Amino acid sequence: MEVLHILGYISALIIGISLGLIGGGGSILAVPVLAYLFSINEKAATAYSLFIVGASALVGGYKQHLKGYVDWRTAIVFGIPAIIGVTLVRHYVVPAMPDVLFEIDNFQFTRRMAMFGLFA
Repeated sequence: MEVLHILGYISALIIGISLGLIGGGGSILAVPVLAYLFSINEKAATAYSLFIVGASALVGGYKQHLKGYVDWRTAIVFGIPAIIGVTLVRHYVVPAMPDVLFEIDNFQFTRRMAMFGLFA
């Protein structure tokens, strides 16, 4: 096992602990770990991150539902538009983005930079 993969697993553990303690920031932490430590491209890293954070939120949300702390009306009002928005962006916008968004002199602003910037 490579050193970067070991660092990736340690980072994933730290991300999981921080998500469990403070309940947010998972995608911001997971995307760079997946991209840089596990060498996953930016499109897949953002998709994996959404799945990882969504799965942890689902488990946590279920536990809160059992305690009676979930307001389903609010969850639906915010959840359904979020799911629709993410689906549309992942299906139509991300594949349509060119590899180089713009260029100034010798500097190229790439899709990778834009996607990481949005998550940061």
